[in-house]
Amino acid sequence: MSKKEAQMSTSVALAPPVYEAPALTWVGETAQAVATPIWAVLVGFSFALALAYASYCTYVGGSPDISFGWRGFRVTCNR
Repeated sequence: MSKKEAQMSTSVALAPPVYEAPALTWVGETAQAVATPIWAVLVGFSFALALAYASYCTYVGGSPDISFGWRGFRVTCNR
């Protein structure tokens, strides 16, 4: 064994550190569910349906009228 071989040492490959996602809550705070996104999706979907019917009304030669009230969207097609 030569002198150069005796001075070499083997190194152990270390695994990269495991990624931890940052915490989005503060310690001691409980999570709360909010129903607002579901409401916004339902209102947006209803409005999209109202616009689709209004465009169909225009396509068949009518004059659409969209109104919004406490009971929801109301779309009328006047011919």
